[in-house]
Amino acid sequence: MSEQNKNIKVLLIEDNPFDAKVVEDLFVSMKDSSFSRRMAGTLQEAQAADALEKADVLLLDLNLPDSFGPETLHKVQKFAKDRPIIVLTGFYEEHLGINMIKKGAQDYLVKGKINANLLAYSIKYAIERARIDAKLQQREARLREVLEKAPDGFLVIGPSGRVLFANRGAEQLLGRSRADLAGLPPDLPSDLERTIETELTRPDGVKVPAEVRAAELQWGEENCRLVMLRDLTAVRLLERNRDEFISRISHDLRAPLTIVREAMGLVADGTAGTVADKQKEILQMGIDSADRLNRLIDALLDITKMEAGVMPMYVSETDLGAMLAACAAEHTYLAADRGIEISTRLPAGKAVAYCDADKVREVLANLVFNALKFTPRGGRITLSLETGTEGARLCVENTGQGIAPEDIHKLFHKFAQVSSSGQAKERGTGLGLAICRGIVELHRGRIWAESDYGRNCRFLVQLPLPGFSEAAGFLLRREIDLAGGKGEFCALGVTLPPGLAAAASKVEAFIHSRLRASSRAVVRRGDRSFLVILSKCGGGECARAGTLLEEGIRQVAGVPPESGRLAAALSYPADFSDELEFLRRMPEGWGKDA
Repeated sequence: MSEQNKNIKVLLIEDNPFDAKVVEDLFVSMKDSSFSRRMAGTLQEAQAADALEKADVLLLDLNLPDSFGPETLHKVQKFAKDRPIIVLTGFYEEHLGINMIKKGAQDYLVKGKINANLLAYSIKYAIERARIDAKLQQREARLREVLEKAPDGFLVIGPSGRVLFANRGAEQLLGRSRADLAGLPPDLPSDLERTIETELTRPDGVKVPAEVRAAELQWGEENCRLVMLRDLTAVRLLERNRDEFISRISHDLRAPLTIVREAMGLVADGTAGTVADKQKEILQMGIDSADRLNRLIDALLDITKMEAGVMPMYVSETDLGAMLAACAAEHTYLAADRGIEISTRLPAGKAVAYCDADKVREVLANLVFNALKFTPRGGRITLSLETGTEGARLCVENTGQGIAPEDIHKLFHKFAQVSSSGQAKERGTGLGLAICRGIVELHRGRIWAESDYGRNCRFLVQLPLPGFSEAAGFLLRREIDLAGGKGEFCALGVTLPPGLAAAASKVEAFIHSRLRASSRAVVRRGDRSFLVILSKCGGGECARAGTLLEEGIRQVAGVPPESGRLAAALSYPADFSDELEFLRRMPEGWGKDA
């Protein structure tokens, strides 16, 4: 039997015989015979009748011999639990019916205004609404259970800012019981439109780094916000360990390794005395191993910085075609020595992009060197460049065995060792292509490989061709994202007076030598404009950095004091909120040609 046509058990709770007969006559007159009725004249009788056979819906008069007014609904709800109740009111009690719906009744009907169709519709509507309410309650209960078991903190905040729900994770992170979480905790930001990182202060004064995000949520019948609180204490510890790891590799390993390498070189050169040929051979093996270990340390440092998003970038206007031609020329003699032809295929016009030229050149050199390793004698390597609506596409293609289809997806993984023959050949660090991918992604590009197995192999790099403002904006956005709404950094816009083209390179060298340790990015536009981004530098430190940078530039470039300000120092987030605001606040002439 379908849900609609099954027998619906109705319990009418009415002490007035006349009103009870009117309702009964309405049921009799219905064409729909799916209702079975029972009647009770008091609350006690109703409870006994329902205990014998549970009713699907209850029609309730609030004024009974043993109960009166709104309290009657509350008493019936106790034994009827989640089943629908329709309240019957008099002509002058319509306002009471509306109040009863607010207190949990599914509907109300005014005596004397009821007809058979309205009664049937109200009963079926009440049952359907009760069914939907039950499902919503089940969903809310499941949601509560999921949130309660979640390791992160969750708060449900109502329209008034009052906390309606807090899980155990929120209690632990905030150091407060649920009863104490009345309204937003003092350290919880009021602006939760985006994910931010902040510090929450517990009642005992302990500050907890946390990520805070919010989403709209229907909770009961209210439009609320679900606020997630993630404890970042462990993340901060990992970041400190990472920084210590980088520092230790940079100093504790590289310094003694350099000493060992130089000492072996001095012995091998005969500086410390005569050395036999066999001894020289052994010493050279040690020198080669030290060089390889140095390269591995450099690669590990690079990949760690890229994965952490803190790799410095030094960006300037770069002719990609000229870079490709220079890379081919640099490898011409090595290719000829191996019996390999190397050539270029370049477009007629220039392909100019603001990029970190040294890093992009490193990508090309790595791809060409790999091609040389796996191109047989008599083979060919072609470096090509194409431009289109998506930017520039650089390709390094070589003839040879190629790469098996099942190995292509492994190429850009760390420590991957894949060769055309399936065996390691001229074994490297296994980090070269992973670093290439990291560098390309730093430039918002992508890198991939294609191979006609048994014939050739192609490595392709797709790079955008941004202008100065776009490149500067991207690097500012990268730093803003790293700051996570909590950290600070300083952005310095430098503008040289016209006519100082010869001094621009000196200024750039000064910036690199004095600020390299703290600079996250440097962008150069022609001979006039520079953007310098300094990490973990805000407020007063930023102003001092701007003053020191300006004084140094005046000295190295010979700029007189009357030429006006050279450096505009803005601190994030105190002076600007996004990259567009920073660009708008730069002085006239910054980022433009003379």
